[in-house]
Amino acid sequence: MTSEITRRAALGFAGATSLTLLAACGSGTAINGSSSESSSAAKKDYKGEVKLEEYDTSAGTFEPATHDTPPKNVPKPIKPKNADEDSVAGLYSSIAFLGAAITYALLTGEVGPVNESALNEENRENFTSGLTLDKIREGKYWEAEPKAVFFLETSEPTKEGDEYIWPHKLESRHGAFRVDVKETSTERSVKVSTIPTSQQVHKGSGKIKAKYTGGRWVIDIEFDKSSSSPSPSY
Repeated sequence: MTSEITRRAALGFAGATSLTLLAACGSGTAINGSSSESSSAAKKDYKGEVKLEEYDTSAGTFEPATHDTPPKNVPKPIKPKNADEDSVAGLYSSIAFLGAAITYALLTGEVGPVNESALNEENRENFTSGLTLDKIREGKYWEAEPKAVFFLETSEPTKEGDEYIWPHKLESRHGAFRVDVKETSTERSVKVSTIPTSQQVHKGSGKIKAKYTGGRWVIDIEFDKSSSSPSPSY
């Protein structure tokens, strides 16, 4: 197993079919804030790294992964109260929670936050059914510092019909090593592999497509195949 599997989990939500060159936004109009959104919030510049502010740390002090043990007491992302608002701020919070939920899954194998996120059903099922997550959950595979980080390319999304489009970049980070554990009824082997510096971060870019329906956001993540990093060769 290589970290390419985990990279696909972070970058390839809908598999190869979603990795198509997206049409340009053209002359799409900027999204309008909801009537409940203050003018100052409506004008906020959301361009840049997407960050979630609140986590549940009740499990204890976080302990990073080592060559011998997977990470422990991983902070669990908390869904922002405004994530289901029909506003730019609400969509941003939904994206922030999604990114944190993916990172949590890559650290623990647990998919509860991903299931709670705004990720659409098809992409969510593709992500949560991955074999790698089972191995992570069972403590049979982990990486030094797996993390999914979204970067928004514009200050706010544009609107095309009932769909909002936000250009983004996504970094799938792995850290300096990965660990594979194989167990049989009689023995247990642990293989620690160094991840070359050139392969510790993989990047993809494309567009986040979102619709507000049923009182919540539904998000589809699409990627421009030509911008994706090459597969690791180690």
